[in-house]
Amino acid sequence: MEAVKCVCSPLSQPPKPTFCFVFLLLGSSFLAAVARDTILPGDGISGNQTLVSKNGVFELGFFSWGTGIQRFLGVRFKKMPNATPTFWIRNGAVITDVSSAALEVSGANLCIKEAGDILWCSSVAGGVLPPPAAAAAAAAVLLDSGNLVVRNQANISQILWQSFDSPGDALLPGGRLGFVRETRRNVSMTYRDSLHNASISVDRSRKNGFVLTTDGHDSLGTFPDWMVSSQDKGSSLILNHAGSPNVTEFLQFILGQVSLMRWFEDDAEPNNSGWVARWTFPSDCKSGAFFCGAFGACTSNGKCSCLDGYQPRYPNEWVLGSFVTGCSRSLPLSCEANGQTEHDDSFILIDKLQGLPYYSQNYLAESDEDCKQACFSKCYCVAYVYDSGCKLWYYKLYNASFAARPPYTKIYVRRGSKLRAKNGVHTRAILLLVALFIAVASVLAVLWRYRRDLFTCRKFQVEGALVFYSYGQIKKATRNFSDKLGEGGFGSVFRGTMPGPESTIIAVKRLKGRGHADKQFRAEVQTLGVIKHTNLVRLLGFCVKGDMRLLVYQYMPNGSLESHLFSEGSSLLNWGLRYQIALGIAKGLAYLHEGCEDCIIHCDIKPENILLDEEFCAKISDFGMAKLLGREFKSALTTIRGTMGYLAPEWIYGQPITKKADVYSFGIVLLEIVSGRRTTKRLKSGSHRYFPFYAAAQVNEGNVLCLLDSRLEGNANIKELDITCRVACWCIQDEENDRPSMGQVVRMLEGVVNTEIPPIPSSFQNLMEGESSSIYSDEG
Repeated sequence: MEAVKCVCSPLSQPPKPTFCFVFLLLGSSFLAAVARDTILPGDGISGNQTLVSKNGVFELGFFSWGTGIQRFLGVRFKKMPNATPTFWIRNGAVITDVSSAALEVSGANLCIKEAGDILWCSSVAGGVLPPPAAAAAAAAVLLDSGNLVVRNQANISQILWQSFDSPGDALLPGGRLGFVRETRRNVSMTYRDSLHNASISVDRSRKNGFVLTTDGHDSLGTFPDWMVSSQDKGSSLILNHAGSPNVTEFLQFILGQVSLMRWFEDDAEPNNSGWVARWTFPSDCKSGAFFCGAFGACTSNGKCSCLDGYQPRYPNEWVLGSFVTGCSRSLPLSCEANGQTEHDDSFILIDKLQGLPYYSQNYLAESDEDCKQACFSKCYCVAYVYDSGCKLWYYKLYNASFAARPPYTKIYVRRGSKLRAKNGVHTRAILLLVALFIAVASVLAVLWRYRRDLFTCRKFQVEGALVFYSYGQIKKATRNFSDKLGEGGFGSVFRGTMPGPESTIIAVKRLKGRGHADKQFRAEVQTLGVIKHTNLVRLLGFCVKGDMRLLVYQYMPNGSLESHLFSEGSSLLNWGLRYQIALGIAKGLAYLHEGCEDCIIHCDIKPENILLDEEFCAKISDFGMAKLLGREFKSALTTIRGTMGYLAPEWIYGQPITKKADVYSFGIVLLEIVSGRRTTKRLKSGSHRYFPFYAAAQVNEGNVLCLLDSRLEGNANIKELDITCRVACWCIQDEENDRPSMGQVVRMLEGVVNTEIPPIPSSFQNLMEGESSSIYSDEG
């Protein structure tokens, strides 16, 4: 189906160091590649040479972990130089001099050599030696699946050895867990580091069952049917390939957690591309001791948070719902290289815990102070408690969990150096003053240079930070406000052109009313002036003259979403465009809620406030009612603001408002995108007069096609339509805790996570009546 391509910025993981999955140890980058996929007897690869699968997806070679000199044999994705995981071939061979290393076929075996010495050779499958003729005809081949196999060239179905039998902490599609009939191996995934051992093995007593073991702690899990295929009466499970050939996935095993990872490619902003978890076990922190990672804690509502004095190691991963990488110390320790401390580190009391974290060490101490000093004396001691004896924790804390009710426990966690923190504050203050002085001097210089042009249009600056425009500039750019684009309760919008080397078309919003206009003006500047995202309209600058308030935006040639959905004379949006617009709105809201330093609640999400650029990419606009909130807010707003028909129930009932109110409004907008009709209009016939109630009923019955805009004549991707309708009905649940976050909404729409059928909200019939779309706000 034809659609205009619109790639918008996703909420995705941050660029980070190459992460690797240990088949034995760890390794990462590689320099040279040889475009062949086979090693024949008497031949091999050496040094920095690689094998490349015929499809060009995988390469095999001796790779290293970070900048270390040790290398290991592994397979990686060839076309992902900065983000590829490495699938290590677990064999125990450590390469210290790669220039003298070689991988060769010797008889029926694959061998790693260094300086002529054999470090490792593969064993023949089942321990049964093949006939001499078969052994002489053996060859090693890197298959298109990423599996390195040693097989009989005359009978390629005869597998003598394969790397898929030795997975570490990662498994590629086509890989197997459990018993492998061809090679008679019982395959399990393993994870090892200096502190922990973990494994995943098949549990034949349950369909698709597995046992995840971490340091002796067992967790029973089940793979979903769509993800694995069971063979040999459940004795083995094969990881299925993704439905689309363009999708890249693998099964990742990190301490205490297994996830199906999918690569998300953002063509518009490659730095936003990354791996996203499509399925995870355990699915919440209450059932997974390592779910929140090191120094993470499970709260009573089932969410992960960092302990006081710590912050997420990779914040964007936490936004995406992946917490296993844990938290890192906000302040540095004062440990010396010799293991001593300056004794100015601080400890913070963490109380109301449910039990104690894992792996405490008993220490002989006679008092709380002795126990504290014992922890002080060791750089690697991260926490202590004295309660009928001294307990110390070394290196990391796992399985911290807050209790909802007594009995409580407590520990003292090492936070870092107060002295260094103060020094750091002083240093930052000095740097800030220097930067402020430079900025003021620069502004004065610019004003001096262009003092004669403040009321002319000879030169304009519209890139970077917000620009203060003179009224004369705005008046001339808009030809005395002659080209009106639209008008609403806030004021009027005019089209204009800023002269310069590249004439810039702008949209100027002229606010009306004094007190209310001032509040809208401050909200827009305060919000849009400090944020930037592909799916948010860009504020270029502003103008203040007496009581007049003017805002200058980038111009959106395709107008508002409302004009395309509900106006008879507008062009009809096909399904592909509608789906991309819905996804763009979701990404913009996810950024406002979860990607900014402060949570921003828009408070007035509706089609009128969604603008479309030349490629029909969605841009959220009109932040006049937006509210900035600190990350630790417990309640948000109590005064009604927004548009009837899009207001969440908590607005009506006078309850405190959080970002979930935007989620509700987004759900209503989704239904309007699907149906091409206002949800506030009564249905002309049928038992359900309120359209969202009717939509929820149809979604539960699986009749989503009847919700589609009749003008599209059924031309839509049914799978996308079904997901969109399900997401909409999840968003408009009565209780805000039942609604997904906008980050979850993005992953649902992208198909990264499964979207179950939502329940029908019980209060639909009494939510709202009539067709009013008046704006309500009691702030002046």
